[in-house]
Amino acid sequence: MKKFSCALLMLVGFATQAADDGVTRVPVLTRDMANVILKKAEDTIKSHHIGGAVAIVDAAGQLITFDRLDGSTPANIALAPEKAKTSAYFGQPTETYQQKVSQGNLTILGNSRILPFAGGIPIKLEGQTVGAIGVSTPDGNVDNEAAKAALATLQ
Repeated sequence: MKKFSCALLMLVGFATQAADDGVTRVPVLTRDMANVILKKAEDTIKSHHIGGAVAIVDAAGQLITFDRLDGSTPANIALAPEKAKTSAYFGQPTETYQQKVSQGNLTILGNSRILPFAGGIPIKLEGQTVGAIGVSTPDGNVDNEAAKAALATLQ
């Protein structure tokens, strides 16, 4: 198992499961870590002087934390959690699906669990998807920038 910095160990929980040969540790995204990620995404959005919404979900797509900034639209509020869920369910950035649709792969649109808009990125610890972030603002370019900046807090 990789070693984490002391600060990250304080924020990331580990579910413990008994195994035949000892103890297996499974990384878990905690609420405290989700709030750190959310704050960094919000700081990035604010630097562009626009509103938006940020959602962090666990690996099952269940909401851990959510916030909306002043100036967010009803669409931003609805889309941020859906972007996060898509990334958590499939372990891929939502931008991947946006690119596939723009290249003509419209069959993706038949899966109601896929939201093909940039701004959703899985959160991975030790190579495992432990959750995802979803960012939605009036400017789609800011969505990915804020999500990526937020995930940089894990490094």
